[in-house]
Amino acid sequence: MKLKFNWFLLVLIAPLVLWGQEESTFDFGDFGGVVLMDSIVVSASRSGFDVQDFIQLVREDESFYQAFRNIRTLSYQSDNNLVMYDKKGKEKAKYESVTKQVSDGNCREMEFLSESISGNFYKRKKKKKLRYYTYKLFDRLFFTHSRICESKVAQQQQSTSPKGMEKHVAELKKLIFSPGEKADVPMIGKKTEIFSEKMAKYYDFSISSKLYEDSIDCYVFSAVVKPEFQTRKVDKTVIKSLHTYFEKESFQVMARDYQLKYFGALFDFDIAMRIELTKTGELYVPSYLEYDGFWDVPTKKPEISKFSSRFYDY
Repeated sequence: MKLKFNWFLLVLIAPLVLWGQEESTFDFGDFGGVVLMDSIVVSASRSGFDVQDFIQLVREDESFYQAFRNIRTLSYQSDNNLVMYDKKGKEKAKYESVTKQVSDGNCREMEFLSESISGNFYKRKKKKKLRYYTYKLFDRLFFTHSRICESKVAQQQQSTSPKGMEKHVAELKKLIFSPGEKADVPMIGKKTEIFSEKMAKYYDFSISSKLYEDSIDCYVFSAVVKPEFQTRKVDKTVIKSLHTYFEKESFQVMARDYQLKYFGALFDFDIAMRIELTKTGELYVPSYLEYDGFWDVPTKKPEISKFSSRFYDY
């Protein structure tokens, strides 16, 4: 029997490719694991690149989070698409929209330039009672339905502890912006600590060199479950793969891919996610987000969905 908690979808957030032919292995002591580096990165390290500091940077980086905070004070447009599927992979509901956010630097409002809904999207169409929790979270993360001022939001966050949907969002942020740290999720929280001594043994870690968007030279830090643990009946891991792209010049995070999968007594999920950033003026901001996943939790019907948002015209 599965235990009851309704906020599971916070685990939203997404196979290892080694780009170099010549590779070297480094042991990082306190890190608890071994990192494989391709020839390009090895050459960089011999020229003064501190790999141990790089591992710490992966764990403590705040630039990715700051990029998402930046859109609170900017004007932009976004194209949004969400599709819900049945167990056979047949489309059963679809949502599409084009939105425009207008911000004066403190307060922001959002206009829906176009919106299209089809299928059984609502429980009660006249009252527009939403059927899918996936969309509810999507809406909470990316849409604004009234005028919101950052100064007021900051005051509210300081005076109250997150509950309900806000708690779900807080834990989701932790998984997205602090990968490898413990998440407050029953039964699996410690399994997200991929850099701990207990969990590192299940992963192959690597650092490689790759172009992002065919133009930005990046270091790519990857953590992928070792082949011998990928087919076990009992899941030892939750994060199956994690790839983070760091711009070499600034160490700004430019993109992150996740794959999370777990099948257990409490819940099941299989989720992949990609987030990309771009630079506008002096600021880094989100440019693309994609989600493809399935989850089945107590008190909720299983949901299979894909959604994407593209952000532009900052």
